[in-house]
Amino acid sequence: MLLVVDDQPAIRQLLAEALESEGFAVIVASNGYEAVDIARRQKPELILLDLKMPGLGGLEALREIRRFSPSVPVILVTAYGELSGLGEAGGLGIRRLIIKPFDLDEVRSVVRSVLGAVAV
Repeated sequence: MLLVVDDQPAIRQLLAEALESEGFAVIVASNGYEAVDIARRQKPELILLDLKMPGLGGLEALREIRRFSPSVPVILVTAYGELSGLGEAGGLGIRRLIIKPFDLDEVRSVVRSVLGAVAV
């Protein structure tokens, strides 16, 4: 199961549909608080996590998730202009970065790549 976290409903839906069409089970969260709760209960295989969200942002949510799930692979999704806020991201074990606007084929490829690396 993959967890897609984004505060924009259209992006959540787009990512979920694209990944479900590849055969992945997908659950979505609209904010960092939901993401932490779902990750704690559902134990996703991979998380696609938006960086900037109101309330609990992506990096803050990831810090919380790392407390109970230190090795779940995370793909950070962010707009190009938000890259300056990524200083601590590497220390949180982010596997890949996808820049908005993204290409769905790239997203599918990155997800398969990250999951393949985990399976090895």
